[in-house]
Amino acid sequence: MMKQVMEFIDNNKTLVEAHIADLHFGVIEPDKQYKILKEQFLDYLNAMNVLDIVSVNGDIFEHKFMANSDAVVYALYFMNALVDICKRKGATLILISGTGSHDADQLKLFTPYMRDPNVDVRIVFEAQFLYVKGKKILAIPEMYNRGEEYYTKYLMNSGSYDACYMHGTFVGAVPGKNDRDLDSNREPVFNMDDFGMCTGPIISGHVHVHGQYKKDFYYCGSPLRWRFGEEEEKGFIILIHDLSHRQYYVHFEPIKSFSYVTVYLDNLLDQDPRYIIQYIQNMKDNGIDHIRVRFTKNVLDKITILKEYYRSRNDIKIETDFEQAKLDKQLSEMDDRLQQYDYIFDKNLSPTEVLVQYINSQEGNEFWTVDKLEEFLHDIEKL
Repeated sequence: MMKQVMEFIDNNKTLVEAHIADLHFGVIEPDKQYKILKEQFLDYLNAMNVLDIVSVNGDIFEHKFMANSDAVVYALYFMNALVDICKRKGATLILISGTGSHDADQLKLFTPYMRDPNVDVRIVFEAQFLYVKGKKILAIPEMYNRGEEYYTKYLMNSGSYDACYMHGTFVGAVPGKNDRDLDSNREPVFNMDDFGMCTGPIISGHVHVHGQYKKDFYYCGSPLRWRFGEEEEKGFIILIHDLSHRQYYVHFEPIKSFSYVTVYLDNLLDQDPRYIIQYIQNMKDNGIDHIRVRFTKNVLDKITILKEYYRSRNDIKIETDFEQAKLDKQLSEMDDRLQQYDYIFDKNLSPTEVLVQYINSQEGNEFWTVDKLEEFLHDIEKL
């Protein structure tokens, strides 16, 4: 489908862009990380017939590194290749600073590219408008302690703009971030009302799961998977933006990444540990890179054997979650109690019929009937 869309592009009116975020160089072996990005992102861009803008929307690094570290070396390999692609295709490269604890001001490593007269590289450390090939772009890095007035100066008081590229948090996208907040000491939290002057898409980094919020807010997601809990597809975004008609098309291009799977194997605890080990190995043989095995049944002798067997393995984790089993039991018992008293909410029963069923359930017999209860109540009234 992407190829069909590309064939109908009128380059005089439409910009073709690539957006990627949250590379986190250094979170896994940098050489493996570079290889995946080279084969599935850089080579993809290199094969495109039209490329106007490439935007890296924050968190290029995992944390602060020494200049001679492998993370920095391979990040520079990546950036050299990306700059070379932009140079040959006449594309503008935008680098947006991400979370302080991740990028840690290390985008300064790439400032020499800005001196190359043969390529247009913009590095964004402060909120600003970028004017690229007739497109007005609001670029917002992740910043702290700026307050609402700082952001609204750009968001609401600088006229309309064509798109916003950022590294930031959108209401509801991050657990616990359910309210707009531009004044806290932590990262700001935005909602769609903040982008009322934007006539096109808002594309952000920070959240590692690709997704769309409201109508126009998109997260790139991270291009690689390196931990449990992020089983969703990884990749990057291709944006086709028709400025003359204020229309755009967003395509998510997946990247094949490492697989992380969590399984509960309580049902195998009655088997010999060797059987469980073979079962896990079969999962590995079927192409799963990382496996987290959880047990909620307290069979400590076998679980201890498995933990010791996999103690030196980084790709297989054995975990216990007895608290979860206790919680599941409590929830099950609660469901049983609710089902026991579901007649209370039956609109077809009269209040007297409900009371009779309740008394009988408490007494453990079927002594009371509606007639007997009404007769009993009538006798009490005579007293």
